[in-house]
Amino acid sequence: MMLVEAIDLYVTLKRALGAVFAAESRILRQFARTLGDIPLDAIGRDATHAFCRGKGAPTRWWERKYYTLRDFFAYLVARGHMSTSPLPELAPRIPRSFEPYIYSRNELQRLLDATAILEDCRSPLQHTTFRTLLLTLYGAGLRPSEGLRLRCCDVDLDDRVMAIWDTKFFKSRLVPVGTALAAALGAYRKARRHLPMPAEERSAFFASRTGGAISLARLEKVFARLRDHAEVQRPPDARWQPRLHDLRHALAVHRLVAWYREGVDVQACLPLLSTYLGHVNVSGTQAYLTMTPELLAEASKRFERYAAVGDEENHDA
Repeated sequence: MMLVEAIDLYVTLKRALGAVFAAESRILRQFARTLGDIPLDAIGRDATHAFCRGKGAPTRWWERKYYTLRDFFAYLVARGHMSTSPLPELAPRIPRSFEPYIYSRNELQRLLDATAILEDCRSPLQHTTFRTLLLTLYGAGLRPSEGLRLRCCDVDLDDRVMAIWDTKFFKSRLVPVGTALAAALGAYRKARRHLPMPAEERSAFFASRTGGAISLARLEKVFARLRDHAEVQRPPDARWQPRLHDLRHALAVHRLVAWYREGVDVQACLPLLSTYLGHVNVSGTQAYLTMTPELLAEASKRFERYAAVGDEENHDA
């Protein structure tokens, strides 16, 4: 079998299974252009390594190329098209310098208060829309795209639950919401009725003045404006400034701190947090749990309590 034919079959299979597979498809097509449409058994280890490694300092994109090719060759080996994978066994080691920004509760309040600058007589619901949207992203731990895709029919305020459809990992989930967030959503829904409903109950819940969905680009632009006004930022020379997605990280860390303070078994509760956030497994959630001074202090208190119990048991013995 030739390389291009193998890639076509593999991409078709992945998309038939529901995968978007856009970036992976580009990588595989680039791989075929680099090596040419050669027989599978002519793919060399050195050429494969060179394609993954690229030039200059390692990047996350090169790491993604490695894992895309790893899965592609595993598929070919499993079906007998290749005897072994030509890919080097060790994946490239890419330094992880990025750290999510964990908003303090004071910073969250300042961001919400900053939505007052969005008041506009031509779009009287604009500031309420973005304020409620930010509340929802944090309070329900939604990804920005999940919040923007919410439809009116997805928000059930009687049972206090939101339906999130076909999101990352092609999963759907129901997200319970607390009483305070439900009240905010209910107030927004009443105001939302004054906007057009082009698709009736399937219309966007968080809508522009025309009733259409808000784009991610517009949300990010508005958020950057709110962030600057609220003075929620890293130092000017920092590579990354606080992001919308960091609201989700902040919820995970704040929930962990609350569990420590409540004295619950945090390890036993982590799977619940994973399910709530829509992660495939607990390891995906652990990546969200950035150590903060507040979290470190609560973890230290928990350890001190355990240590004190141990000392008492040793003394009694």
